Amino acid sequence: MTDTILCIDIGTSSLKAALLPDNLKKSPIFVSRQTFPKKSFTEHNSALFYLPALKAALSELRQKNPDYAIEAICVSGNGPTVISEDGRTFLHDETPSLKSDWPNDSIKSTKSLFIPRFAAFKAIYPASWEKSSFVYGTPEFLLYELTGESLSILPEESFLPAYWTAEELIACGFSDNDIKKIPPFKKMGAFAGRVSEKAALATGLLEGTFVFAGAPDFVVALLGTGTVLPGRLCDRAGSSEGLNLCTSKPIFATGLRTLPSVIPGLWNLSYLLNSSQSLGDHREHSLYENSSLGENSSVDAVRNLSELSHGINLLKEAALSNGEYFPDSMTITGGQALDDELIAQKEEVTGLKIKKMPCADAELIGDLILARVALGDFDDVTEAVFGLIGM
Repeated sequence: MTDTILCIDIGTSSLKAALLPDNLKKSPIFVSRQTFPKKSFTEHNSALFYLPALKAALSELRQKNPDYAIEAICVSGNGPTVISEDGRTFLHDETPSLKSDWPNDSIKSTKSLFIPRFAAFKAIYPASWEKSSFVYGTPEFLLYELTGESLSILPEESFLPAYWTAEELIACGFSDNDIKKIPPFKKMGAFAGRVSEKAALATGLLEGTFVFAGAPDFVVALLGTGTVLPGRLCDRAGSSEGLNLCTSKPIFATGLRTLPSVIPGLWNLSYLLNSSQSLGDHREHSLYENSSLGENSSVDAVRNLSELSHGINLLKEAALSNGEYFPDSMTITGGQALDDELIAQKEEVTGLKIKKMPCADAELIGDLILARVALGDFDDVTEAVFGLIGM
């Protein structure tokens, strides 16, 4: 019997789950991808399908890997989203936030990614806002469904400007009652609760199993690819795509985005590929489902490779001109990591050696890292990265 962490990552259209052991290089890795019904996206209620999708994923994983035991669970997901307490109203990350339409200048000028979403949800779905004791993000809603506990995940203190404070919410016109609907922060990797009796009956999980808060998907992807030291570079290439370079100091350059790293004192310099929007969803679905890419895929791929090369050049120029190290390799994660032909093409246009992870979805490895730190197996995430993936 092998002890594993049940790692779960929720996207806009699907849930991915894996039972990950500590020895990722010697143990077979099975990932289950469960797609939500198409109508749930247009009806804004896909959160209702999180538990059924998890139940189906567990059933598939048990068939593929019967010799396992679930020691704990860790949940990550995309965002920013806002979900009502009953799960029947969902303002997803592709819904316009209406930021430019608000008369409140504080909302127009805020650096927060979430406050405009809260304001939009309140304006578009006033009844759902009023009847919800709490509203949730994507991973936070599944954590609530599993444990009955309410929280908001904050990756690290330096991310606070992109989230919210009570003072900024008040400045943006939110009342005290409104603010009470937003669950308090817990750090990524924090204990979220135990699997409830209700959740156990709904999913087949063991009641009382420890559940830990993961982080936003891009954060756990950085952890899962080992992009936690200056000079580490990853290509997060799923239904959307971004290049991420860890740096020792903030670097600002045209066409690039600068954010704090998940490691205090470090920074993340990134380039987002616009061309991946036309390539992404269809390619990722085809790779997981073994279906055809279609007639337009070659055109999309050429455009994507050209922009990838451009992004690498921008990152390299910005890093070297600021005294930062730029590597000769990068790690790839996401659906495109399943396509060896595409990886070879990326190596050719970038001049970089591309490394694959034991699990193509490094978000799930990031969940494993956070859970193992939370369980006390490692002192911090950097140690866990080296201990679990050797990077």
